[in-house]
Amino acid sequence: MATASELKNKGNECFKTQRYPQAVDFYSQAIRADPKNETLYSNRAASYSCMGKHEEALADAKQCVVLKPEWVKGHFRQGVALFNMKRFPEAVTAFEKALSLEQGNDDIQNRLNDARRAMKHEADNRHPGTVRDPMECKKIGNTQFKEGKYEDAIGWYTRAIELSEANPNSPDTAIFYCNRAACHAQNHAYKSVVSDCDSAIALDANFSKAYLRRAMAFESLEKWQKACNDYKRVMELDPGASTASQGYHRCVEA
Repeated sequence: MATASELKNKGNECFKTQRYPQAVDFYSQAIRADPKNETLYSNRAASYSCMGKHEEALADAKQCVVLKPEWVKGHFRQGVALFNMKRFPEAVTAFEKALSLEQGNDDIQNRLNDARRAMKHEADNRHPGTVRDPMECKKIGNTQFKEGKYEDAIGWYTRAIELSEANPNSPDTAIFYCNRAACHAQNHAYKSVVSDCDSAIALDANFSKAYLRRAMAFESLEKWQKACNDYKRVMELDPGASTASQGYHRCVEA
């Protein structure tokens, strides 16, 4: 009876000659012989990708990560499968993780760049109401924010908040509010900044970034005492926050 290594080698030969179904068969046999070998799942994922079976490729890539979480190939294979499934925000996350594990890898960097471009193109032509994943909305919102498209980003963060209504106490919901507040700040809509930061703080009483953004909004509204209180709270939560210290002193002297 052939060993897992022998079956893997046969699969590799089939892969090299683009006989992908046969490669899958050999890798599957090898997996049955050695089910905890992450390389076998990675190789089968590559074969599935070449066959256009992206869901199967993703399942194998995920198993790679389960078996060896810090192995670059598992995350890379996930990124490839997700990209091919047009799940671009998730692909970006997978490639970012892969690149963090193998910095300077040009292939991973190029794939990441492709995924980011695809995500940007999709975001530019997509409506928030069509997305059902709040974290995907957040990622698209972040992209829009970085590009200075603050109104578009507000729409995506608002959608993320709406989708989080089923789990309003999730720490992610506070982040969505705080991110939307940052957009309002760029638009000089300081009352809206305060409102969103109020919501974020109600969900997470120790969210220093929300206090900081609210403090800066209060300062812009010339509500000096409220700004002081928030800057002071930030310094309590993050003693090294120089921005809060500087803001506090400005408001005290105002």
